[in-house]
Amino acid sequence: MDIIKLQARERTDSGKSYTRKARAQGWVPAIYYGHDQDPVKIEVSSKDFSAIARAKQLSHLIDLGLDKDGDSVAVIREIQRNVLKNDVYFHIDFLHVAMDKTVTVDVPVEVTGVPVGVKVDNGILGHPVRTVMVECMPRDIPEKISIDVSELKVGDSIHVRDVTVPNLKLKDPADEVLAVVTPPTREAEETSEEGGAE
Repeated sequence: MDIIKLQARERTDSGKSYTRKARAQGWVPAIYYGHDQDPVKIEVSSKDFSAIARAKQLSHLIDLGLDKDGDSVAVIREIQRNVLKNDVYFHIDFLHVAMDKTVTVDVPVEVTGVPVGVKVDNGILGHPVRTVMVECMPRDIPEKISIDVSELKVGDSIHVRDVTVPNLKLKDPADEVLAVVTPPTREAEETSEEGGAE
């Protein structure tokens, strides 16, 4: 996975008045911390971060550019955003990543294909989990985990235990349901029957 550069700088002050002014100037307050270092208060470019979010690259490695030796690579640990305006960010937590040690991150789950149970029996595909937590080396973090659901019949499901990806370990409970095909609703059945009667 590529390392994405994000414009960042240490904060010169703190408090509501300062952070409000920083946001107005295009900066998002953030914190950068690691297992062996004290937390550093920083702020990142709102424009750059929004571009990363729009490109669905929030699980990527982020180079904050705070260290001349290139040792300020991090992953996003938490994002606080406006519940009404999804592209307005209040605060971001960045966790420092050591490139020679494993890291645990959330990765998006993508379903591919159309289940047999949907095409043939009018079943409904459920995709209850949007991300899974994985443990791997930083360079092995995948952009997404794709799950092929095309063979699922009504009543079939795919759990975390059914998914294997090279060089990483899924940390979610083994019985967590990632995709499931449920029977059609009564309304869907009636619609299907009416269509067949014609």
